[in-house]
Amino acid sequence: MRLEAKSAIVTGGGRGVGRAMALRFAAEGASVVLTDLDADHAEVVAAEIVAAGGRALALVADAADAEDAERTAREALAAFGRIDVLVNNAGLAQQHAEGTELERWDRGVDVTLSSAYRQSRAVVPHMPGSGGAILNVSSIAGNRIGTSAPWYDAAKAGLVGLTRHLAVEHGRAGIRVNALCLGLIETRRTAFIHDDEAARAQWLASTALGTVGQPEEAAAAALFLVSDDASLVTGQILVADSGRTIV
Repeated sequence: MRLEAKSAIVTGGGRGVGRAMALRFAAEGASVVLTDLDADHAEVVAAEIVAAGGRALALVADAADAEDAERTAREALAAFGRIDVLVNNAGLAQQHAEGTELERWDRGVDVTLSSAYRQSRAVVPHMPGSGGAILNVSSIAGNRIGTSAPWYDAAKAGLVGLTRHLAVEHGRAGIRVNALCLGLIETRRTAFIHDDEAARAQWLASTALGTVGQPEEAAAAALFLVSDDASLVTGQILVADSGRTIV
């Protein structure tokens, strides 16, 4: 098992890609702390992990809140004694930010970008002298493909820049930092891909593989980046998008 005896924090772990990552990491031997704004969803995922023989702790936390980031680190240490892996997965979908244009900008950037910095800052002092791994979940919107939401594009691009900075800053401490830029993944946030046949056909036609990604596929890519299999990989951007950005 690739994460045996390690402990991982997954923010936004109650649903979608975060849930798939939490489940996959646990199946690979990790003790998992998963945070979410929705207690029920977080508890359900933790219960799934425990039922399968793993170890998990569900926490209600706002990824954009600095105190919640510090509390998450403290409770992870109290529960499992160590923090080896951090996945900054929490973020807002482009259609989920509310309020005026500036309010959407402030909240969207705070939850999607600033949260990754706050959580990383809270966790890094507790990571082992070697073998620590941070993964920032970005998007092809931060890499090449723009959307209709300026805050979303800026925040996802910011995650790429933050990844490179943290990789250099903490590399000599043995901590690797990478980003996973995802294309369209089939989750509740992308329900339109289920319901709109024309939109689905358009997406499929725009990718090299002709597929829509599944959360489990994103989790597999994340597992590689946080595991020792990627021991020489840091400051890098892995694009998992069915070939959308090369078509």
